Amino acid sequence: MKNNLLRHVLLVVGYIVWAVLINALGVWIIGPLVKDLAIYGVLAVVVLAILWLTSIYPKYRRRFVTFTLFSLLLGQGLSSLAFSSFAKTLVVTVVVSLVLFVAALWFGKIRFFPLLFGTLAVIVANAWLPFSDWPFLTQFRIVQHSRLHIDPHNLAAAPFDVVHTKQGDALLTVSEYIPSDDLLQQLVQNATDSPDALQNVLQTAQGEYRFVEIKQVGGHIEQVTATAQDLAQAHPLNLIKTFFPFQLAHWYVADGEMNEYLSPYLTTNQAVQTALNPASYATTMQALSNQGVQEELENWQSALAQLGVQAKPSGWQIAGGKLTGTYQGQAVSVSVSATSVVGMGHFTTPSANQLLLVGNNNLQVFDLDAQKVVATYQGTPTTPVPNDVVVGPLAHGGADAIFVNASPAYILTLTPAGQWHKVYTATSPSFRFETVLDMGQGATQIVTDDPSKVRNATTRYFSAYRFVPGATGKPGQLERDWRVFRTNVVNVTPVSFSDGTEDLAVAIYGSGEYLILHKWNVPVLPISAGLFGIVIIAGWVNRIRLYKGAKQA
Repeated sequence: MKNNLLRHVLLVVGYIVWAVLINALGVWIIGPLVKDLAIYGVLAVVVLAILWLTSIYPKYRRRFVTFTLFSLLLGQGLSSLAFSSFAKTLVVTVVVSLVLFVAALWFGKIRFFPLLFGTLAVIVANAWLPFSDWPFLTQFRIVQHSRLHIDPHNLAAAPFDVVHTKQGDALLTVSEYIPSDDLLQQLVQNATDSPDALQNVLQTAQGEYRFVEIKQVGGHIEQVTATAQDLAQAHPLNLIKTFFPFQLAHWYVADGEMNEYLSPYLTTNQAVQTALNPASYATTMQALSNQGVQEELENWQSALAQLGVQAKPSGWQIAGGKLTGTYQGQAVSVSVSATSVVGMGHFTTPSANQLLLVGNNNLQVFDLDAQKVVATYQGTPTTPVPNDVVVGPLAHGGADAIFVNASPAYILTLTPAGQWHKVYTATSPSFRFETVLDMGQGATQIVTDDPSKVRNATTRYFSAYRFVPGATGKPGQLERDWRVFRTNVVNVTPVSFSDGTEDLAVAIYGSGEYLILHKWNVPVLPISAGLFGIVIIAGWVNRIRLYKGAKQA
């Protein structure tokens, strides 16, 4: 009796483990093989499938294969419900589970209770974290998995900007809200700053945005309303990267909070005229971008003034052809030809204190001690310099490099004498730099989104590399440290909440989904592969045992 009960318990446990494991194998091994290695990956998957199928005793093969397909279909179906309304999630979960459950019972002849507990295991695992985001677990612990309400038609991904507070970092972003009728009437009455201001207000009335902060509150990471003091520290250009310069952000204050709505930067006629001149398209867009930066900065300053605060004094900005900020306690105001400040860095030497500026199709390095531009990198009409650049060292303690997200992307370094060197050029036009992480020693980690080197597709995956210098006069190479087979990962932002550890905030393109990730070294991939190997070996052992038993009988 006890042995019979134990056998049933082990059977149920086996179904639970396999239901979760096969979904994990799907996103950690099977999917990556196909996505990264193309036909070679498909062949590898076929070999694995044959090894698994042949390890199952023929009498039980139908049951085992049916349950495997059931688990995969249920897992993928429920994964697509992430952040749906509670009512929709409940109804679809019940209907899908019931239909698949009945089909598995009927076709696979699976026992009721093992199938029931296997179903519950998939539902619980997916509720904890949708299987579509399980690829992150191969490299990261999920600190938070949540969503901001945004409209992907005008805001493709959640923007991030880190502000430093006494309690730790806060992540500034936006979330959608619908203005009240009274507020909408007030906005209509005040829409007089441009000929199309009224049209913009009415078009965005059902989808405006309010600033929120993602920060640690009471030991938990939460979304709270952004304070005026934290908004004063923000860099507005970081909050418009996902749509600029094709759209402009308009900021205004209502009920003591800063709000935002978006409008197209170009009219229909302007967009058509620009598109009909492909030879000058890049230059035209760069000029429009430079002009738009000035408009956005002025609008941001105006909104801050309505809140009764000013931009952080130690921040740097360019307005009216003047670079202004504070350096070593002294106010700085210098005439420059650039249009925006990318950030601070040490470009010529590790001890230099410099700013990286973006001008009219060029990058400029402004030395704060010399109070002048010490180097300029000039783009060309066919290969213009974009505003989308990342700053960081190639090795711990070294001078900063400039990671330019052009097509193809490339890395620039600057010698103490002011000479530029292109030390790396991406082999794929869709390769993109996201951020640079200083690991405390040796080479830094260059976080990217990049496609497979084998498969001929532009799909990009979340990855990290380290730079390996080339021989004298030769470009260097990037060697991969890790890859997470999750697509559409954008706005990768290092952030340190009040506990002092560094995390990564990432947004998922085309949705309001975001995750806070913390790097870990748990070998989930080898563990899952090992479990799969154990399943195959155990299957063969059991098959041989049953075959011998049947032969003796």
